[in-house]
Amino acid sequence: MAALIPAHLDHLVVTVPDLPAAVAEIERATGVPAVPGGRHPGLGTANFLIGLAPAGRPDGAHTYLEILGPDPEQEAPADGTLPLDAHLATAPTLRTWAIHPPAMAATVAAVRTAGIDVGEVRDMSRETAEGNLLAWQLTSRSPLPQEGIQPFLIDWGDSVHPAEAALPSLDLLEFIVEVPYVAATRSMLEVLGAGDTEVATGPERRLRARLRGPGGELTF
Repeated sequence: MAALIPAHLDHLVVTVPDLPAAVAEIERATGVPAVPGGRHPGLGTANFLIGLAPAGRPDGAHTYLEILGPDPEQEAPADGTLPLDAHLATAPTLRTWAIHPPAMAATVAAVRTAGIDVGEVRDMSRETAEGNLLAWQLTSRSPLPQEGIQPFLIDWGDSVHPAEAALPSLDLLEFIVEVPYVAATRSMLEVLGAGDTEVATGPERRLRARLRGPGGELTF
C-alpha cells in the first residue's frame, strides 16, 4: 500500500540548535546537500532547503524540507523565542508542517468557524540567498498548536515558491502524524484541508518522516 502523503503538503520544518552542523549531518546521512534559503530579519533565524519528492506522486514540485535554526549572523530576540518554537530544539527535530490550501481566506474562515485556533494570519518575508525578497502569508500561533502536529496554513501569493528553485531533492517515503487520539486528529486535519494525511496511534503527539537520498535514509 502506497504511503499517504498529503496532496496539499507545502513543507516540513525541522528545527535545529546549530544550522551548519545539522546541514552537514543531513548531507552525510543522505548524500544530498541542503542549499541556503535565507534569513528572517529581526526574528533571529535562517534556513536551508531541500526539495522533497513525495512517494507515489508525480507532482512534488511544491514540497520541500526546511531546516530552521538560529542565524549566526543575527542577534537572538530579547525574549529568546524563535519562530516555530525553534528555540526548543536540542537536536534536529521534525517540529511542524505547513499545508497550502487552494483558497487561504476561505480555509481560515472555515477553520475558525469549526473552532480550530490557528492564530493570526501574518505577512512574512525573507531575503533569499540570491538577494531577492520572498513574501508570503501564514497562520501563526506561539507556542505551536498541539505541539506542532496541527499544521499551519501558508499562501505564497505572487512569490515564486521555494521548491520551484533548482533544489537538490530527497524522496519523501513516509509522513505520519502520531497521536493518542486518532479520530479527533483526523477530524481536525479534514477541516484544515489535510484529511488525506496518515494518522497513527502513539503514546504522545509527534510527527514522523522517512526520507531517502542516494547516500541512505534518514528518519525524523
